[in-house]
Amino acid sequence: MKRHEALVQLSRDHHFGLLLGWKLKEGLKREVSVERMEKYIKLFYLHNLKPHFNEEEETIFKVLGEDHPMIKEAISQHRTFQKMIEDGFTTPDQIETFRALLELHIRTEERQIFPEIEKQATNEQLQNLLEQHYPELKEPEYDDIFWK
Repeated sequence: MKRHEALVQLSRDHHFGLLLGWKLKEGLKREVSVERMEKYIKLFYLHNLKPHFNEEEETIFKVLGEDHPMIKEAISQHRTFQKMIEDGFTTPDQIETFRALLELHIRTEERQIFPEIEKQATNEQLQNLLEQHYPELKEPEYDDIFWK
């Protein structure tokens, strides 16, 4: 999918979120303990998801506005992820719920929200987005490779 340059890095960040989902799916298949997967989820959230959500909310979501139905839903999902992290995970079903919601969230942003932003953003807004200097996200260092 061809993305405007102003959204390319956020799309790349989504790759890491989808990779998290794959890792959790593998962990669930292998019946890895919830505690092991939870440690990784919390680390990933702190280093990747939380900064990514903040970046979206502070920049690109403003193009459509907080009252836009897709933006309202995306922000609501950001809060749901935060609450899930705060509450912790005690069952495989909770991990699966987190994983499935994250995948749905990313796919919705990529297939619906980002194209709408590209369609509605002015050249000035896109230029302003390009001038933001958010760090490129990467895989957190982690020793417990439970997904292999």
